[in-house]
Amino acid sequence: MLQTTVEPQFPPTATAMDPRQRYQARVTELQSAASKLQSSERRFVRFRVAVFLIAVFLGSICIGDRNVSWLWMLLPGTAFLVLLPLHSGCIRSLRRCEAAIAFHQGCLQRLDNSWKHRPVDGARYGDPAHPWVADLDIFGPGSLFQLMTECRTGPGHDRLAGWMKTTPELKEILTRQQRSEALKPELELREMLALVPGNVDWKVAEQLLTQWVRSPAQRIPQWILWASAALGILAIPLLAAVLLGAIPVSLLLLPMILQGPLMLLTRQQIQQVFSSMDSADHALHQFAEVLVLFENHPFLDPSLRDLQNEFMGHGEAASVAIRRLSSMTRWLNHSLRNQFFSPIAWMCGLLVLLTDRLERWRAEHGHDVERWLSSTAEFEALLSVAAFRFERTGYCNPLVTTEMVLFDAQQIGHPLLPSEGCIRNNVRLTTEVPLILISGSNMSGKSTLLRSVGTNLVLVFCGAVVNAAQLTTFPFQMGTAMRISDSLQEGRSLFYSVVQRLKSVVDLTLQPRTVLFLLDEILNGTNSHDRRRGAEAVIRSLVDRHALGMVTTHDLALTQIVDSMDGRAINQHFEDTVQDGKMTFDYQLRDGVVQRSNALELMRMLGLDV
Repeated sequence: MLQTTVEPQFPPTATAMDPRQRYQARVTELQSAASKLQSSERRFVRFRVAVFLIAVFLGSICIGDRNVSWLWMLLPGTAFLVLLPLHSGCIRSLRRCEAAIAFHQGCLQRLDNSWKHRPVDGARYGDPAHPWVADLDIFGPGSLFQLMTECRTGPGHDRLAGWMKTTPELKEILTRQQRSEALKPELELREMLALVPGNVDWKVAEQLLTQWVRSPAQRIPQWILWASAALGILAIPLLAAVLLGAIPVSLLLLPMILQGPLMLLTRQQIQQVFSSMDSADHALHQFAEVLVLFENHPFLDPSLRDLQNEFMGHGEAASVAIRRLSSMTRWLNHSLRNQFFSPIAWMCGLLVLLTDRLERWRAEHGHDVERWLSSTAEFEALLSVAAFRFERTGYCNPLVTTEMVLFDAQQIGHPLLPSEGCIRNNVRLTTEVPLILISGSNMSGKSTLLRSVGTNLVLVFCGAVVNAAQLTTFPFQMGTAMRISDSLQEGRSLFYSVVQRLKSVVDLTLQPRTVLFLLDEILNGTNSHDRRRGAEAVIRSLVDRHALGMVTTHDLALTQIVDSMDGRAINQHFEDTVQDGKMTFDYQLRDGVVQRSNALELMRMLGLDV
């Protein structure tokens, strides 16, 4: 029996499995389905070859024997027409099955910390001037964005990136937490989203969906439409008569010539619509497929259903309207670009009629598109966060509060590190003790701890779980100064760049939101005396403006700043040990000031005579 489609269902007990078990069970199920489809596809190939050989055999008989009717050729012809759509359906099902297998295998690789090959890393969202993006591996290869995103559309990626770059209000964070938690078990929805074709250029489509739809519709005069439609109707029997050889081809020039003045009168509208919608049909088709998923899914959470309700407009579902727009856009592109279809489109008046239909669409749905686009992007970003929640079973749900200003993390670790190699520490910042100054030797873990705090706070902004046993935090405005370098092109020295970055962090305290600052090797690049005075001034300015934060240094002179802070700061440190010429670190944060430096020992280990 030929099998053209296989739609395996998720096991009823799947929700009781852990992420790895669910992914692996689904891969096994899909591989079994793919094997059946491959067998069916091979049988279809054999049948089509057999039909072709039969057609050749019957054709040779018909040619050699005039008494044999050519009607016998209907048998292989009919068989071919029946097999063609069945074979095509089988191939489509097989491709979808293979894509679903690739999706779940990618999820397994993510659990194994082998996700840095994922194609979308968000590097285009990077911004060196942003308060924290460049310092916390938010975008680019090996980034938090690359780890988390499962979005398919351009607006979905934009929305998730926006969450990672902005500080939301408490209400928004709580909404994201609630919605992503409700989407956490929706593995089937994630799989269906992954099957939507990717690699779509959204630049043109975003321009279309954010600019063209907002402009007032420009309808074509009714008399031009009627005239163009009438000439198009006349052209159809003329074209059929030409194909049958009943009339000469030259008569087709008549409707083309008569359509000319109508095209001339509407050329500006045609050109304007075409330039706005040129090559946008692939993105629109993808948009429609994603819309269908979110429109039809039976969400149980009330806030998700509220978001789902945004997809209706004028009694027509968003996916239906966008599919119509995609179809009209595709026909318009063919009418203007396809050299074989363009003459027919000209004769039938399709350029005029399609332009008016597009303008009518804009009048009906132009004001709905922005809402549809925003809701789709929200769903995609939420699914990415939900996937992160689903896979990070050892993480905790953070408590975000505005009742008290603090950052209190128990056993916090870096979310981009493998769980088996991630060392966790406790960090507590309050209004009573708003500063932790961390000393320690090179490579001991100071910078990693700062990035652990900052990256987990970005996860809080997204409504995700965090790598900690427990985390309570205020929704801070974050400012960092870590990866700073000079610039030959801009004529900036290292010290100038450091000061410029520190000023931007201090300036954040002029905003209403309380600042959490993370400063790594503060004022590195100048002499010890100036560093001591400058660092104390910057830190005191931040603390006096009610900011909380952490500062690292390997210059032990800077640890004396704590003594002048009237109990509002503490010293903590990381240690290293050297045994038998080998340096080791335990990456555990301890109270007090580090007592030794490893700089000379490290230089000796590398073969320098010091």
